[in-house]
Amino acid sequence: MNEIKNYINEIFGEQVSIHATPEEQINKLPYYISSLYTLWKGELLNKHVYFALYKAGELLTPDQYKKQMDNLRDMLAAPVILVLKGIESYNRNRLIQKKVNFILENKQVFLPALMIDLKDYLKPERARKEHLTPAAQYLLLFHCQKQNLNATTYRQVTEAVPYNYLTVSRAVENLTSFGLCTTEGGKEKLLIFNENGRELWRQASPFLINPVKKGIYINDEIPAKLQIRANINALAHYTNINDKRMSYFAIGVRDFQALHKQGKIRMFSEYDGNYFLEQWKYDPAGLADQGFVDRLSLYLAFRDNKDERIGGALERMMEGVLW
Repeated sequence: MNEIKNYINEIFGEQVSIHATPEEQINKLPYYISSLYTLWKGELLNKHVYFALYKAGELLTPDQYKKQMDNLRDMLAAPVILVLKGIESYNRNRLIQKKVNFILENKQVFLPALMIDLKDYLKPERARKEHLTPAAQYLLLFHCQKQNLNATTYRQVTEAVPYNYLTVSRAVENLTSFGLCTTEGGKEKLLIFNENGRELWRQASPFLINPVKKGIYINDEIPAKLQIRANINALAHYTNINDKRMSYFAIGVRDFQALHKQGKIRMFSEYDGNYFLEQWKYDPAGLADQGFVDRLSLYLAFRDNKDERIGGALERMMEGVLW
């Protein structure tokens, strides 16, 4: 417990009072609790708390930890902090989702009861991104609109989406870091979304990106198979908003680069042309609906638009999403 105490002292910059819980108090607890945990009593940020140090042995499930910490909190009438030596990242995320107070030795402090969430304080790894990667967002939108990917293996996901195994693996890791999914299994991992449909969309929304990287005007007509209608053309298709005479298309960045390299898109401009072409951060074709960009991506493309007319049309469009 001294290592945990030193870790807490270093994080909060003050000496934390921690001492053994009196024996008579331990004896009042159920045996299944006292056999699994060593309890320490302390004061943290001027609050009386208990530290439940999980003894060496096979780790429990997040649901078991949740139930036991809630029981301890009720029995001790004070916040209880689970102390672990280590835990898999996906189970750590599940503890966070279940709002379990925990300290992961030299790694992370998550104390929702005290409104504290400090990640990787002493040993920072790669900084957590503020938004999903394009591939991770594609997987989530594909799952919401095209094909249920819940409880599918990485290999099966790879067969359904335009990404290789490594990219899918990294995309799932990115989704997991935001608490949007977990994984199960060993060699053949399963992708498990924590929510589905509207609730998954609601939870993911703050982390989703505008799919449009850049918009340009072109004079060359792009191949028919890549003519995915976008922008106001798509919004007019899904709602009763007035369309424009200009043709708006969406194309993946890689497809655009390939067409430009092949000379099929010779000139482009930021000001004028026969067509307006949006370069997307992920391929719009795999999510498209009857030649129009998908509703959820279109919403994200217009989300920051201040035009009230556009805002009203987006609301009407979202009412038509089949969750």
